[in-house]
Amino acid sequence: MLRLLTRRLFLTAFAASATMLAASTIPSAAQTSVLRYATGTDAQTLDPQFVTDIPTSRVVMQLHETLVYPNAEGDIQPVLAESWTVSEDNLSWTFKLREGVTFHDGTPFNADAVKFTFDRILAEATGSPRKSSAAAIDTVEVVDEHTVTIKTKAPFAPLLAQLSAYNLSIISPKSGTAIKSDYSKAPAGTGPFRLGDWTPGEKLTVIRNEDYWGEKAKLDEVRFTVVPEDSARVLMLLSGEVDMVSNIPPVMVDRLQGAPGVQVVEKTGVRTIYVAFNLAMKPFDDLRVRQAMAHAINTEALLKGVMNNLGTPGGGLESVVIPGSAAIDPYPYDPERARALLAEAGLSDGFSVDFYLPTGRYINDRQLGEAIQAQLAEVGITANLQAPEFGTYLSMLEAKDKIPMFLLGKGSPTGDPDFTLTINVGSEGTGNYGNYHNKTIDDLLLKQRGTVDVEQRRAMLREIIQTAYDDVPWIVLFYENQIFGQRENVSGVAVLPNENLRFVTATVN
Repeated sequence: MLRLLTRRLFLTAFAASATMLAASTIPSAAQTSVLRYATGTDAQTLDPQFVTDIPTSRVVMQLHETLVYPNAEGDIQPVLAESWTVSEDNLSWTFKLREGVTFHDGTPFNADAVKFTFDRILAEATGSPRKSSAAAIDTVEVVDEHTVTIKTKAPFAPLLAQLSAYNLSIISPKSGTAIKSDYSKAPAGTGPFRLGDWTPGEKLTVIRNEDYWGEKAKLDEVRFTVVPEDSARVLMLLSGEVDMVSNIPPVMVDRLQGAPGVQVVEKTGVRTIYVAFNLAMKPFDDLRVRQAMAHAINTEALLKGVMNNLGTPGGGLESVVIPGSAAIDPYPYDPERARALLAEAGLSDGFSVDFYLPTGRYINDRQLGEAIQAQLAEVGITANLQAPEFGTYLSMLEAKDKIPMFLLGKGSPTGDPDFTLTINVGSEGTGNYGNYHNKTIDDLLLKQRGTVDVEQRRAMLREIIQTAYDDVPWIVLFYENQIFGQRENVSGVAVLPNENLRFVTATVN
C-alpha cells in the first residue's frame, strides 16, 4: 500500500512539475551562480571531530581539508601535505606541508595547526566520539614551520588512509579552542567554501572562499535545504525549486530518467545497510535468536521489491568494493529454520520488540523497515516501528542502552576496513551501538594495524568480518548505491566512492 501511495504521490508531483516548468516562473540559479541542494537530514555539527554521519561530512568537507585524500579511484593524493616519508622502523611519518595556505579566520596553516588538530581530538577534555580515528598517533612533533612528524605507537599500515578521514580534518588553532557546538558557529578550515549561514534543521549555506589556495570554486554559493520526505525532494527537483537532490527512491528512478530537464546520477557506493541488535538486551543476548532473525529476513526480496535492485547483495559488514573486505553470502531466507531456532530459544510464540529506524537518511529507509516488519511477522515476531528525528535517533544509539533493534547504514570514510571495523565491531568502538564483544576480533584489530604485508593484513581483516558474521550482531541487507538527481544544467559535481560530494568544480548554467 505504501509503495502504491508513493507512486501516486510521484505521479501527482510529475504532473505538477510539468505545469510549473511550462509556466517557467521560477528564477534560474545560474544567474546568481548558486547550487541548491536538497538533503534528507541536516548536518549534526560543523566540528569535524564530532562528525559521525555522511550528510554532516558532506557539509564539513566543503569547509575543511585533510592532509591527504583519495581520488575517484581511491588512491591517496596530497592535499594539505605535499609529500611524506616513512622511517625505516615504520614509526615516524614526516610530512612536508603546503605553504601559502590560510584558514577561514585568517590564521596561517602550518605544522603548529596540524599538531593542534591531532592533540585536540586526542584530548579527553574534547570528548570526541571519533577519538579512535587518531588512536594510532603517539606524538606530533613540529620540525619547522612547514614540516611535521607524526609518530605512531606501533607500525600502523593504514595511517595515510586514516589521515584522510573527515574527523581528522585540519582546523584553525585560533577558532579550534572552541569545542563542538561553539566551533560549529564559526568553523575555520582551509576548504574551498566557508560557512555563510545556518538555521539548524532547515537550511545551511556555504560561500566561495576567495582566499582558497587551489583553484577557486566556480559557484558563489551552495545552499543545503533539509527535506526529509523523499517524494518532496523529487518534486522540488522536477519543479526546478532545487538543482540537486540526494537519495532518489528506486521506485522513482525510471520515471525520473524520462522526465524533461533532469537526470539521475547513480554511483557504486561503499555504504552497508544493515539491521543490528543490542546484545546487552534480551532476547538478543541469545545467538539462536539472532540467527533466527537472519533467516527470517529475506534480503533478496528487500533488494528487489523495495530497492528495485539498486544495490549489491552480500553478507559481510564491509562493502565488497572495499579492498580487504570479504565476499560472504547473505544468510539464506528460511522461515522454518527461523521458527525452529526461536523454539530452541524458548520463544515458540515469538516476541515483540521496538524496531528503530531513521526516516530520510537512507534510500527508502522507512519502506525497508515496514517490509522487514512484515517478514518478521511471518515467524511470530512483532516489530514496533519507531522513527524519531535523526539527531534524537543518533543520541539514543550513542547511549547504547535505549534501543534493542535498529536499522542503520555504515560508510567507509577512509576506504580501508580498519577505520569502520574498529568503530563498529571493536569492543570499545564508538559505533558499536549493539554492545558486541569478541576478544578474537579485538586481538585481530590490533594485530592487523601493525602488519605491513598487504595480503597478510587483508587476511586478518577478512577473518574479522567472517567472525562477526558468524556471531550475527547485525544482518547485512545490501550495499547501497548512491542515487542523486540533478537538473541538466548542473555539471561538475564529483560524487566520491566514500559518499562525499565535491562542489568546488560544480557549475549551474
